Amino acid sequence: MKPVQGVKSKALRFTARMCGSCNNARTQGADREFDCFHQAARELMAKRGNPKLVFADDRYRVGSDAYLNLFRYFAKLLCCQIAEIGAPRPLHMSRFAIGQSSANCVWLDVDEDWTYKQTSAEVGPHQYAAHGGLVIYGDKKTGGANAFHSTLTVGSLRYIFFLRLNWLERLELRLGHRQFYDWCRKQVQKSVEHPIAEADWFKLGLSIKEPSEK
Repeated sequence: MKPVQGVKSKALRFTARMCGSCNNARTQGADREFDCFHQAARELMAKRGNPKLVFADDRYRVGSDAYLNLFRYFAKLLCCQIAEIGAPRPLHMSRFAIGQSSANCVWLDVDEDWTYKQTSAEVGPHQYAAHGGLVIYGDKKTGGANAFHSTLTVGSLRYIFFLRLNWLERLELRLGHRQFYDWCRKQVQKSVEHPIAEADWFKLGLSIKEPSEK
């Protein structure tokens, strides 16, 4: 927990930088679309509405430019989260993030942030922003990584987003990135031996069952 002075704060930036072209020309459309979606979702929540209803707007019909750009924003965040720990980024997600592909590979949910809700019950409405870091899903048998998950919260509004690795990417991790593969297995084993607290499940936007809807 730390205070930040504004959206330009260094505390909100990744240390693993993107190249200038990708961070500007190639992903500006995604950044702007997130701002547009967030404004609409925030207005719905202010009226005690369901922020997911923004997806009912024809602007965000599946496959539209606005829809793809919104998901590209979260693909970029996941790529940055993975790069932050020095791990290989899935190529299909990277290509989607910078607009080289229109095959969406990111799952997204929008809800009220659990931590904000608990805090606001005690102190009332307040300024708040947070991210959930990088969560790794592991195979129950092998412990190998099979999905990456994170969250982004602005005020009371939380975005939960994740990527499932396909079979080829899981094989590539095991054969071509053995050090990261083994590191993931150790983290998965730790979580089996020392399960996270129930409150942390809510903080991280994790459900007991693995999400199955896109």
